[in-house]
Amino acid sequence: MDLPLKRYWELLRKYLKPLRFKVLLLALLIFTTIGLQLVNPQIIRYFIDTSINHQGKENVNQTLFFTALAFLGAALLLQGVSVVATYVGEDVGWRATNQMRADLARHCLHLDMAFHNDHTPGEMIERIDGDVADIAIFFAQFVIKIVGNLLLLLGVLLVLLREDWRISAALGVYAVIALGGLTYLRQIAIPYWKASREASAEL
Repeated sequence: MDLPLKRYWELLRKYLKPLRFKVLLLALLIFTTIGLQLVNPQIIRYFIDTSINHQGKENVNQTLFFTALAFLGAALLLQGVSVVATYVGEDVGWRATNQMRADLARHCLHLDMAFHNDHTPGEMIERIDGDVADIAIFFAQFVIKIVGNLLLLLGVLLVLLREDWRISAALGVYAVIALGGLTYLRQIAIPYWKASREASAEL
């Protein structure tokens, strides 16, 4: 389905509104994951800088030991939060699309017999269940993978801006070009994806 961006947001709002508390939990988990991904490299940086600049000084080994423990703790916490975020995302995706399946099935049941004579039961099952299963992936992974990575990219650019604005600017230009390229490729892929879904339904 080649829907305008506004239609995507309307779709998300309609089916995610009843799950708003889980969506808020998912957002909190995503922000936590992004924060940990940005903090971990800073811990490594502190460890390396401390080991180089304070070599041979008193209590440096203890400082490095606690820094290493902080890094391991943050890494383990990151993995745990990522697993929980994936679980919550999948749960939200399936709950939202189950309601979508019910709405779609109800809509089809109210159509006239001419429609049902033109479409076989197998095609109807594939359209109602198969297509919606693909949308479940959209609901479950859109927030985590797309929005999460965009926020992570923004965080990386801000961290790099503190270090050197030229590196941040160069990476920002590259990111904009890459996003433009992906948007262009999406327009190419949509007709083929629609044809693939139609062929699957016919089969």
